[in-house]
Amino acid sequence: MGACCGKPDRKGQGYVLGASNTSSNASAPEQRLGTAAGKAKAATQQQQQSAGQTLGGGPTNSPRVQGELSQSALAAQKRAEAAENRGVQKGGGQLAKKLADKKKQSPYVVEESLPEPTNDAAATLLAGGSTFSRIRITPTLRPSTPFRNVRTSLHQRATTATSTRGYASISTNTTPPPTNFDSTAGLTPGARVIIATTRGVRNVLIFATSTLGLVLFAFTGTHAYLEQYKCPSPAGVSTEVQRCLHGAWVREEFSPDPDVAELYLQKAVELARKDLETHYANKNKGKEGDGKDERFSFLEIEKDQALVEIQNRLARFYGRIGRDEQAATVWTRLWKLSEKENPRPSTSSDSPSSGLGSLFKGGASANRPLISQKDGIPYAKSAADCWMRMGEYEMAEEALAWTLSTLASTTAPSSTSTTPSRIEEIGLLSSLGALYVRQAKFEYALSLFVKALQAVQDHRASETDSVETTTDEKKKAALKEDKDMWYCREAILTQSIGETLYGAATRLLAASSSTAATTAPATPETPETKKSSSWKIWSSSSSSSSSPSTNSKMTVPYQKSPEQIKKEEEALGWMQKALAMAKVKSGQHRDCDECAALGLNNLGLINEMEGKSEVALAQFREAVLHATMAKDYVGIDDYNRNIARLTERINDDAESTSTLA
Repeated sequence: MGACCGKPDRKGQGYVLGASNTSSNASAPEQRLGTAAGKAKAATQQQQQSAGQTLGGGPTNSPRVQGELSQSALAAQKRAEAAENRGVQKGGGQLAKKLADKKKQSPYVVEESLPEPTNDAAATLLAGGSTFSRIRITPTLRPSTPFRNVRTSLHQRATTATSTRGYASISTNTTPPPTNFDSTAGLTPGARVIIATTRGVRNVLIFATSTLGLVLFAFTGTHAYLEQYKCPSPAGVSTEVQRCLHGAWVREEFSPDPDVAELYLQKAVELARKDLETHYANKNKGKEGDGKDERFSFLEIEKDQALVEIQNRLARFYGRIGRDEQAATVWTRLWKLSEKENPRPSTSSDSPSSGLGSLFKGGASANRPLISQKDGIPYAKSAADCWMRMGEYEMAEEALAWTLSTLASTTAPSSTSTTPSRIEEIGLLSSLGALYVRQAKFEYALSLFVKALQAVQDHRASETDSVETTTDEKKKAALKEDKDMWYCREAILTQSIGETLYGAATRLLAASSSTAATTAPATPETPETKKSSSWKIWSSSSSSSSSPSTNSKMTVPYQKSPEQIKKEEEALGWMQKALAMAKVKSGQHRDCDECAALGLNNLGLINEMEGKSEVALAQFREAVLHATMAKDYVGIDDYNRNIARLTERINDDAESTSTLA
């Protein structure tokens, strides 16, 4: 039917005009929800029209009729608004549900506001309705996050829950924010002072305890790190000794201070000896004897391996700072102590555990390890080096001779030439031979050099066989380099034999000469002239600083015996052979370059004494070239001094000759 058609009345009283017009003018919530409010309004209008018809269809301007109409309209309006509020509440719940669905779908949602009814708030309250429709929610743009990740206050959660049910939430919470509770309220001033003091003391104690714990942890951790990685202490020493050794290492390596480091090491020796004395005193307590146990206890204390290692470290420290006399004294005491008989056998099971365990346990073990005779070999070698630097050749000879005899007695006869003991024996033979040359004991030196040369040749032969049988390229290259090193060692020993033979020939000349003034080089070397010898085979350029006065004395004409001439020729043959061997590997190995430079310098000195100045000058210059290739800066300085001295002498001779002419 059309929009102009009327709606029939239920009682059959005709059509109610304007029904469709009323429906079309209904509010948006009434049209969307289809609530009973529209029907109620339509019924009210119908009743008004029916009332007019009942009264006769006349005008309705009488007071009685108007009063009845007003009461009827007011009751109908109340019923309509009540139905409207129920519909709005239902629609508000549905709208909140829709908004929640939109929040889940999009990270940002717009909060929509419910439509504002056209009725007045006062009339709504009088009708018993809700004020929810009077609150306008402003659309806001905010991120939508799941409720489980959002931390909101209790009041906000309550408001949100109420809004989703369709009710208004008007906050009336006027509670002030919480304030700090004073626990001392109502107490006397004295009690308050006591409480404040107690709290202050508590805070100070907590701070002090925390700081002390942190410092203790850092202190213990630092010593544990030094013990494990930087300077491990001897096994079986106490914690105090370990800390002294760690302090010495810090003053040696990290923050150098020789005086403080020496105090640390001396304190470590003192504490270690005191711990050992206490240990053996407790061990021998209650025993009765004739004093033999006390003597053995003293020997065990002095030969204790831990105490000896600490003293060895002290000696190394003295040698490092240039105090050779103190270092040699400590090392000499140690190697002489090692040759004494042990009061009891020492086994490997006597050694306590080392590492972090000994750091925290410490102390002396029941059966402590003692040093043996073989353990004194490195101490004797170190002492000999110090004595030789000081010019104390007799002390150095004693130490080296004992070392060589001890090594020979402890080495198995069936050991090959490639064993470490045999290689160490070659070095000892060379060092002792050089010492005998300084003392003008040429026969002893010659026998030692020849023995060392034979050992080197045997070692080279075994190295050659190993190179030929090896298939690994890296190992083969390493063996070849080692073989070249021993080749240069053979050239050095050959050079030493030639120098020794020449020294023996010069001594023979001194014995047969009628004047002792011309035989000064054949006398034992003194500290003032010890730099003039040329036999230092393990260090370069030792023969280059011969004094001009000595050379001038050797140029005095004298008659050589046939035996002396024969020995000199033999010596020159050995020197030239050594020079030829060294030149083969020149530029390939540093030892060969040093040997070639030293051999040329020695030949130049001999030719200078023979009066062959031009030949000697050429040999000095060639020696400088080989020393430069070997980066032997000390040798370069010595050889240049020889060149300058000989050049000046040649110029003086030329001037004197021109003056006479």
